[in-house]
Amino acid sequence: AVSAMLFVQLQAVSLRVASEQSQIDELRSQIESSANEIEVQVEKQRDLTMINMAGTFTLLSCLITMFHMTAHLRKMNQPFVQRKIIAILWMSPVYALTSFLSLTLPSGEPYLGIVKDFYESYVIYQFLSYLIAVLGRGDRNAVVMKLLRHADHLKPPYKCLNCLFHPPPQESDEALANAVLLECQVLAMQFVFFRPATAILSFILEAGGSSGGGDDGDDNQWAYFYSPQFFVMMVQNMSVFLAFGGLLKFYHAVRDDLAWCQPFAKFLTIKGVVFMTFWQGLVINVIFHANENNSDNESDDDATMSDSTSSTFTSASSIQNILICMEMLFFSVAHWCVFPAEEWEDGYKARVMSSPGFGFQDFASDVNLIIDSGKRSMQARREEKLRKSDDFATVDDSDGATQATAPSYLSTSVANGDEDKFDVNESFV
Repeated sequence: AVSAMLFVQLQAVSLRVASEQSQIDELRSQIESSANEIEVQVEKQRDLTMINMAGTFTLLSCLITMFHMTAHLRKMNQPFVQRKIIAILWMSPVYALTSFLSLTLPSGEPYLGIVKDFYESYVIYQFLSYLIAVLGRGDRNAVVMKLLRHADHLKPPYKCLNCLFHPPPQESDEALANAVLLECQVLAMQFVFFRPATAILSFILEAGGSSGGGDDGDDNQWAYFYSPQFFVMMVQNMSVFLAFGGLLKFYHAVRDDLAWCQPFAKFLTIKGVVFMTFWQGLVINVIFHANENNSDNESDDDATMSDSTSSTFTSASSIQNILICMEMLFFSVAHWCVFPAEEWEDGYKARVMSSPGFGFQDFASDVNLIIDSGKRSMQARREEKLRKSDDFATVDDSDGATQATAPSYLSTSVANGDEDKFDVNESFV
């Protein structure tokens, strides 16, 4: 009977423990689900904050650019030049809008990247067209005539393009100037066609799974250099090289004629967008790949937990897009400064703006002034001493000459029988 009673009590205790354990497990699962929901809500709120911040910068960039464009439209004094400027000013809104849409529509990012690459190449050609329009004021022959004045310094065009030149560049200096101008246009224009073509081809290769990486082992570590992506990248880089070669060739030929409109500053605001975003994206990708390699050493559970709670805005491309949205605001302001609408009004004079600094140049000039003053003072004192010493030497020489000639006068007086002089001399003796 006692054993039966103990057995019943043990069963009752076991049932109570089991029920309490089930309640504990249920409570733990509720806490974990609540924590996950809170983390998801926090991530969503952070993503919304990022979108709002990127959207704000994009909106401001677009507003500044649009106001800048309207200023040119209101003061369209030279349409053949200002049309090129307006095409260039679209660069900041295009970059900002494509980056913002890539954040809100991640699935459309590859297509938006193609649009961005196309407009980058188009702006490079438009900048060359802008320089040509500034020189000729809409007249191509005027540009050829200005190149003709620098015919001695013009490098002959590539021979592979001779089929495009009429008359041949060897015929005369004017033909050479015309051929060089056409060569620069062809080299810049090919970039407009090759850049979007290579971007589309890269997108197709990535969608087809042709990654070209060497992830299977050390035997395939050089596989990328035999992959289609590598050849596409080589074609793209060659196209970039030719485009900038043509642009620089034209600039060096007529840089003195273009100095008044500061073309180099304008070029920096254009290509600075591309170069800065490229190197910025490269650095971000390197940092993210380094973090991924470090995270491979963690446990699968930790990786699963981090994946379940990670934000969609913590990828390298998302951070790059957010930064581009922010940076385009500053480039819009830079475009406003280097492409003023007043530049094309009659009687315009370039404003010279002093760069901010600590006044070291003025301080150095004051130091040089004091040092020069001290040197001049020392030189004046040295010359004064030399002059005084020369005066003393002259006085001593005159006194000695007087003493040496006195006896001759006396002897002459005595010889002539001049008694008065003799008496004087006698009394002197």
